Formats: sequence, structure tokens, C-alpha cells
Amino acid sequence: MHVYVHIPFCESICAYCDFYRYKTNASIQKQWFTRILEEIDALSFSSIDTLYFGGGTPSSLANDMLVRIAEKFIPYLAQSYEWTIECNPETLTQEKIRLYANLGINRISLGVQSFQLDILHALGRKHTLEDIFRCIQQCRDNGIHNISIDLMYGLPHQTLKDLQKDIDIFLKLDLPHLSIYSLQIEPNSIFGKQGVQPCDPDLEADMYERIRQDLTQTGYEQYEISSYCKEGMYSRHNLCYWDDSDFLGIGCGASGRIHGKRYDQNQSLQAYIQNGAIREYVESDPPFEAIMMSLRTAFGLDIQTWNQKYQRDFEKEYQRVLKKYAKQLKIRNGRCVCTPSGLEILNTILVEFLEDS
Repeated sequence: MHVYVHIPFCESICAYCDFYRYKTNASIQKQWFTRILEEIDALSFSSIDTLYFGGGTPSSLANDMLVRIAEKFIPYLAQSYEWTIECNPETLTQEKIRLYANLGINRISLGVQSFQLDILHALGRKHTLEDIFRCIQQCRDNGIHNISIDLMYGLPHQTLKDLQKDIDIFLKLDLPHLSIYSLQIEPNSIFGKQGVQPCDPDLEADMYERIRQDLTQTGYEQYEISSYCKEGMYSRHNLCYWDDSDFLGIGCGASGRIHGKRYDQNQSLQAYIQNGAIREYVESDPPFEAIMMSLRTAFGLDIQTWNQKYQRDFEKEYQRVLKKYAKQLKIRNGRCVCTPSGLEILNTILVEFLEDS
């Protein structure tokens, strides 16, 4: 099984973020901690293949709290598990890294966003370049070599030259995984409230193509539209989102999927503290979502599996879309796969799939 644990606390709020997060408050955090332990104790677990601590900023959580939460899952970890924790460089100390390694955490996702100090300041990030390099080296020194970093592009005042510097530094670090996202201006983010305008679409497209070319030419696989890795170093947890699998979401602000039905959990921290975990199942279109998520990946959609699972005929039902986008969508070995040119216009293609659903 796949398990996601949401830890909603942050030391500060970044300008672009619209995830469910709450500025760290010791009293509130203590009440939340009691509730999340109760929630975990009420659940049943089988063998956990992937475990993901996300946020928020999980690395900002006090060590004793994180240990108590982690110990709830350790007995259920599969023999070949992946256990990721999201971290911000300024909150990740050598003591924490050593603790994570001793617990059995074997993958670190580091929120870098940029290697340019002026851009970091504009984003509201608190770390320095020295923090980034220190964290990576200390992770390696403590035996955690499966390290991913997050970068962003399409940022206010960011140029292609700025992006190129970020790519070059990433390549010199010789890391196994990169997640790189274009900035989306969310209404409830600081940027959204300030009226910050999105990046010029042509510049954003040029940035995307520069990223794709530079990374694939240096041996990284673009296995998902925003994800690159060295051979075999996929984020196994994220793959469960993209391959139509169920996953258990735990904690205030978490999302999950059970028996194909998606749910969100307590978008209010106060409600979570007062009432405990409450799942709110959301309306969804599982067959379309399976198409949407799988086409983001290099593996594409397994047509036979989709047909059997949803009792439909993919190639017959979407004949018009497949014909119209024959250069962007290829049927290979029983899978429908997006070409690189298809990934660039994937949102447009998905609208047409939705119209024919």
C-alpha cells in the first residue's frame, strides 16, 4: 500500500504556495500532534511500499514528534520500501538528517526552488546556497543518497539565463532526481493576492524546452512532465498517483483515494483539532483521471488494463482524439503515450478527451 502523511506546519509562508499549511505555533502543534496519533492508531495497515511525509514542512517538526509518528509505520514497512520526507534546507540540521537515517527514511525531497538568491528572496524562501549544499553533503554522509530537489521556472523577473544557471548547478550536484515546476499563480497565495502576473507563455515554453533538452542530453529520463531522474530512480510514491493506484492520505489537509474514490481531509486545522479526521469524498471521473494522470508520464496509459477496469473501449471511444493528435499520441506495445510535442500541449489534448468522455 501507499501512504501519505500531511504535516501542515511551516516556519514561514512562501509567496507562491497554496497548499494547506499553517505557520508553526507550539500550542496548536501540540493539539494537532495528539489528533494525528489518534488518527493513525484508528487505521489498519498492510505492507507499506511507499511512505511519504509531505507538507507544509515536515523537517520543521520537532524531533520527538516526528519519531512518535514515524514509529507508528515502521512495523509495516515492506522489505523494499521507499520512505520520503520533504525538507526545507534552513530547517534541516545534521542532527535531523542523522535521526531520519536511523529511523529508516531513505529518500529526501529538498525544497530548493532556485539557486539565485534574489529569486529566493522574491519567493519568500529563507535558505541560502550554503544551506542547500550543506544539506546534500550531510545527507550523503549519513547514507541517504536518494535525494530529489524541487526547482521552479516561469518566476517573476526570471530570465532564461537565470534558469540556465539553475540547471547547470543541478547537473554539477549529480543528484538522482529533479522535480521542476512552472509557477502557477494561485488566488489564495501571496502572489495571487498581490496581483502578480504569470510568465509570458512563449518564455515559459522556451524554458520548458531548455530544461527538457539539457537534462535528457545529460542522461536524465523525463519520466513525467515535471520529473527527471537517473536510470531507475523514479519517485515510486508519485508513480502511484500517476498509475491509477489507491493511496491512504493521513492528517489535516491530506488527500487520498480508496477503492477509486478520492477524498480530502479537514481543510481546517481547528476542525481537525476539535473533531478529529473527517474525510470528504469528492466528485471525480476515475476513467478520465486515469487517462489524465498516465499521459503525464513516459509510460503512458495501459490500454488493456484501462479497458478491463472501466469496462470501456479506449481506442473506439476516443478514436476522434487519437486521430486528431496522431503526431502527439502514439500507441506502442498496448500503451497510449504522449510524444515530447504532445506533452507541450497536453492540457489542450486532455480537454478533448474530457469532451468525448
